[in-house]
Amino acid sequence: MSLSSAAAKLQAARALLEGAPVSIDLLAQLMGRSEKYLKERALREGWRDAGSSAAEPEALEKRLVVLSDQLVGDLEAAGAEGRSTGSYDKSRIDALSVMLRMVEKLSEMIRVPERAAEKQKRSDAELAAALALIDARIVEIACELAASLGSEDLQTTGTRLPAAR
Repeated sequence: MSLSSAAAKLQAARALLEGAPVSIDLLAQLMGRSEKYLKERALREGWRDAGSSAAEPEALEKRLVVLSDQLVGDLEAAGAEGRSTGSYDKSRIDALSVMLRMVEKLSEMIRVPERAAEKQKRSDAELAAALALIDARIVEIACELAASLGSEDLQTTGTRLPAAR
């Protein structure tokens, strides 16, 4: 680094505050550590890059499924404990229930855009079907009107109007 350590930290902090994407390089500057050290630690501890995978609905949905499975396992364990001891830990079960509901709500929020698109397609199809019925009825009424006008003309004059071409 060509800048002093304090100046590098300040520059990295400002960049992050102003919206620069978080990177190992910026974090290393901010912490006064080497990039190599942070990369190794991130790999060893399984750090996630929130900017890359979290924005993808499929990745988030997979993470929510894993979390949901873990919570269900914990809930089953709490139930088994309660059955074996004869006393259930209400606060633990309540907390797990609340967390499961949060996961469910998050899952619903992820699927909102695709549900909206499906709903719009259904709405468009329903509208097209309704317009087709209206068009058919208009043609039917026009034919009935034309037939009635033609029969009226035949009754009054004895001649039929020439067909429209």
